[in-house]
Amino acid sequence: MADYSMMIGGAAGQGVQTVSETLSTILTRSGYYVFSIESYESRIRGGHTFTLLRVGEKQLLGARRSLDVLVCLNEETYERHIHKVHPKGIVFGKVKDQLRGEDIRVFSMDFEGEALQLGNKIFANMVATGAVLAILGIPLQKAQEYLQEAFGKKGTEIVAKNEEALKRGAEIVANFGLEGKYPLPPYDPTPRYLVSGNEALGLGALLAGCTFYSAYPMTPSTGILNFLASRAQEYGLVIEQAEDEIAAINMAIGASYAGARAMTGTSGGGFCLMCEGLGLAAMTETPIVVVDAQRPGPSTGLPTRTAQGDLLFVIHASHDEFPRFVFAPKDPEEAVNTVIRAFNLAEKYQVPAIILSDQYLADTKWSYDVFSVQERPERPLLPNKVPKPYKRYALFPDGVSPRLFPGDEHLVVADSDEHDEFGHLTENLLIRKAMQEKRMKKLELMRQEMRFPFFIPGKDATLLGWGSTWGVLLETRRELQKKGKEIGILHFSDLYPLPRGLQELLAGLPTPVVVEHNFTGQLAMLLSRETLLAFPKRICRYDGLPFLVEELTEKVEEVLST
Repeated sequence: MADYSMMIGGAAGQGVQTVSETLSTILTRSGYYVFSIESYESRIRGGHTFTLLRVGEKQLLGARRSLDVLVCLNEETYERHIHKVHPKGIVFGKVKDQLRGEDIRVFSMDFEGEALQLGNKIFANMVATGAVLAILGIPLQKAQEYLQEAFGKKGTEIVAKNEEALKRGAEIVANFGLEGKYPLPPYDPTPRYLVSGNEALGLGALLAGCTFYSAYPMTPSTGILNFLASRAQEYGLVIEQAEDEIAAINMAIGASYAGARAMTGTSGGGFCLMCEGLGLAAMTETPIVVVDAQRPGPSTGLPTRTAQGDLLFVIHASHDEFPRFVFAPKDPEEAVNTVIRAFNLAEKYQVPAIILSDQYLADTKWSYDVFSVQERPERPLLPNKVPKPYKRYALFPDGVSPRLFPGDEHLVVADSDEHDEFGHLTENLLIRKAMQEKRMKKLELMRQEMRFPFFIPGKDATLLGWGSTWGVLLETRRELQKKGKEIGILHFSDLYPLPRGLQELLAGLPTPVVVEHNFTGQLAMLLSRETLLAFPKRICRYDGLPFLVEELTEKVEEVLST
């Protein structure tokens, strides 16, 4: 089966993401599967940025290190990544020589020079796009349709220039004799979806009935804000770009208190600022959904890289103790369903629900045949008859009090201090004890809502992971199967509170190996704390880059050999 990996690299401002976006969309519309990940620095111009793009005939779930095609928009890309091109691979663009080694073919192409002949170097990215499409044997018709859609508002001249640049790239490849070098099968008319993690989180909010979203822009969560803002008028959303993260979460709490389904999004540094607001939501028992799109820290850290370092942080965020849900969807499809479920459960138990994303999930694009939305928005019914005066925090056996919204005949009181059943501030320590027990009673009921991790058994070892590592774990398992190893997977999307019954499952796993994007192995620590089992074999990556299939395969083999 056709399965090709390529990299497009250059400096920020050279249009790397434009090439990636255009290629991913055109290839998906042409009936192929795409998986692409972005690697970029925190700057507008300069530095080094690249996209790893994989295209094939079957669904792809991870990126590979070995490259079939390397597209160099500058010489730095060539110097950094030439060693990743496999024998018989192709390199073209800004390069220093015509031939590298015995098998790798290197072709010099001046993308900017070709673009300047069209009047502006900005068209260089379309020259590169046309070249890649020609190597894959893709007719330019689909590409021209996309250009009309993408640039039509800028006028016919701009569309024509982009089409000309596309054709010029294809012509140069044909002159090199590379046309159809890596052919894809004939066009498949099956419609497919191309979705990123941030788009999926935003779509989940729409489908959940979210009507208020507030956020301060912070990479890599900003894409959620952009997605929802672009659809606010159509779907009747109130979108607020707050002055900071403290304001963002407090606005969302206010909207939820008034009856809206409200959500906010940030990254780890912004979540630090939200902790006091998170405690306010817990004390007032106001449901709220918070997305933490993780990135390396501490402090500003690496704003545009990926990490899974916030797991234990969000479980314990804000002072003292209170129940909260923590989820980490494995891919865009699960992200949509997770947001809907998070809203449902947050309202059912009147607690915060936190969704852990990361830069890898946020910016990566997947192709799907079917995008299945299984969850449905469910809002608890407001009580019909409530005695006066209304006890907002009545001591019910399950800890969940009848919730009303302010504005009707009942007085609805909320207070950040400890309070009595009516919501009024109290210093009565017996009431304090009763209220804390009331809040914490929810935890066991919430635990019953949590789902078991997805399990694929294997007799030789089991890879444990959470969140966005799912795809690369599955592809690594397939690679190891080719080498005769039967590797299982245990993947967590529901992280807190953990479901009951895990200990027996975990105790029976053959050679568990925990794979995470953090230094200490936070999932391993959480599981050890909850089950009293040890997980000494860990593969932790914390340089800001995601696991690639070959790299993780090698690491697993190394760990299993010790």
